[in-house]
Amino acid sequence: MRSFRATTALTLSVALGVVAPAATLAGELEVVESFDAAAEHLPEGLAIAQDGTYYLTMGNPFFWEPGDGWVKQLGTDGSTETLAHFEMGQGPAGIVVADDGTVYFARANPMDEAARGVWRLGADGVAERLPGTEALFLANGLALDGGDHLYASDSATGTIWRIHLDHAEAPEPWFSDPATLGGCAEDDVGVNGIALTDDGMYAATTMRGTLVHIPMLEDGSAGEALIVAGDGTSCEPDQFFGLDGIALSADGDVYALLVLQHQLVRIDPDDGSLEVLLTAEDGLFNPSSLTFGTTEGDRDGLYIVNYAVLPPEPEASAGPALLRYDAGVEGRPLP
Repeated sequence: MRSFRATTALTLSVALGVVAPAATLAGELEVVESFDAAAEHLPEGLAIAQDGTYYLTMGNPFFWEPGDGWVKQLGTDGSTETLAHFEMGQGPAGIVVADDGTVYFARANPMDEAARGVWRLGADGVAERLPGTEALFLANGLALDGGDHLYASDSATGTIWRIHLDHAEAPEPWFSDPATLGGCAEDDVGVNGIALTDDGMYAATTMRGTLVHIPMLEDGSAGEALIVAGDGTSCEPDQFFGLDGIALSADGDVYALLVLQHQLVRIDPDDGSLEVLLTAEDGLFNPSSLTFGTTEGDRDGLYIVNYAVLPPEPEASAGPALLRYDAGVEGRPLP
């Protein structure tokens, strides 16, 4: 994996002026917590437990030189705790937290077979890799089904893996289609953020710029994928270019981040239309992950992290930060 694809993509998006008209905002964008870019505290992944505790992954992206990586916990009382620290490697990527408090996170270390894959953080504070997940070349987005399975996107191969948390079976490709979920070139980032629904899964592709729905059949296998937003026949940058993290609202809309365009958008999967909610002028800088609030009175809060890794930094940037946006609608309850 090389860095020039992401950097070139950002330059293209700016040069082509790929920006949709901004909508009236439903609420203010608030800075919940700021982080130190000089210390490489660059947040990529975000999850929120049922009690409102934040979990974040931090560190250098996979296409930078090796540096330290962290999994951090931000308490509702403002406290910060380092749960895991990895020296001289890329920072972790996607992260989820189960109802019992178990934290799972992806490590996108494509050239380091000893590090890459999906990891679990035990109650004793020890991080261990889930057996067999070293097969994921570029582990990225994660989603729990509320049962015995964890799903993970491999952004390098256009594959979504299913991981059996009871270890009864080895991890297996659940859906794989490089033509649909892969990038547009060998070094592109393909499938990234994923989110489960009652009848399947939404998956976002970054460089291809598509939102894909994959139905889940009665036996748990994947059905035929359908592109519900974006142009799956062209790799030219457009208004969906740079899709990264996604989150679902209770009314069925998909909220998505365009990491290369510094935007938060709302996508109607019924007709594929897109509405821009926040831009760089509101403080976004490479926003990568988002999730709805989980506590009473905060379920319409949409939390976003600014990854803040690809220059030039927008003039109004909030820098690397955890942000909150009043979405005006509650999130779809996670499984």
